[in-house]
Amino acid sequence: MLQVRTEKKRMKTNLMIRMFGVAVALAAVGCVDNQTHPDLQPWLPSNAAPAGLGCIPNLDGTLAAGELPVALGVTARNRLVFNRPVDLDGAIDGAGQRVWDWGWSAAGETALAVTAEPISGKWYAAEFPGGQFAVAFDVGGYLDGVYAKESDGLYLLGLASRLQNPTQGQTILRYDQPVKTVPLPLQVGASWQAVGKVSGGKLYGMGYAGVDTYESTADLSGRLVLPDLSVDQAVRVVTTVTANPVVGQAVTKQQVSFFSECLGEVARAVGSDLLGKGQAQELRRLAL
Repeated sequence: MLQVRTEKKRMKTNLMIRMFGVAVALAAVGCVDNQTHPDLQPWLPSNAAPAGLGCIPNLDGTLAAGELPVALGVTARNRLVFNRPVDLDGAIDGAGQRVWDWGWSAAGETALAVTAEPISGKWYAAEFPGGQFAVAFDVGGYLDGVYAKESDGLYLLGLASRLQNPTQGQTILRYDQPVKTVPLPLQVGASWQAVGKVSGGKLYGMGYAGVDTYESTADLSGRLVLPDLSVDQAVRVVTTVTANPVVGQAVTKQQVSFFSECLGEVARAVGSDLLGKGQAQELRRLAL
């Protein structure tokens, strides 16, 4: 019994470090007319309007609902690396602007492609009546996060295994109420908390119940430099999530995400005590 409980805790921990804005990274990718491989055009300067661009950033430091559009069936490519130190504070340049330089290349870096899909037709659709789209958010493609975008924010309804009967065992974790992961509009100074309760759930074929608490703050903005693009007025969001299962000890993880008008989440670092240690267990950067 102890072994089963320990394994359940470990699997829940792995889920939580990938719980946040995966859908957002793809949502705004649909802004860019996908005529070049791999599904993205190069990011143009903010004062240039690419043909077919349905969302034009005005760089006012605020992501309005219209600047976080959802595009189904559009693939977002990310650079993925594990276990790497990362600069989360940035530096102030000669013009007084904060700049994060994440433009480096890393040994062992791989590509991760994710796509938002309609929830209709999924085996778990009936479990999430308010769900609008699903995104595979673990690198193995086993789990889907189920989301809905409303005028006041992006909401996470829960998680489900992509296949109805996977070899790892079925997962279905439905929150008693949707968890707001991103408020709209989003701007520096915003802070929010959300609590999601799971009862009668299933995690890798085992019964699961617990409470997840999300605490988030949009605290900084500036220029974010990535290997394939740079964005101005990127908003840094720090989220701490505590998963408190009925059986086992609570687990806490931190995530630092960067959001850009019309591109959504463009970079993300996840780890334990991320701000204190500056060591990312997982790091993603939007790529071309």
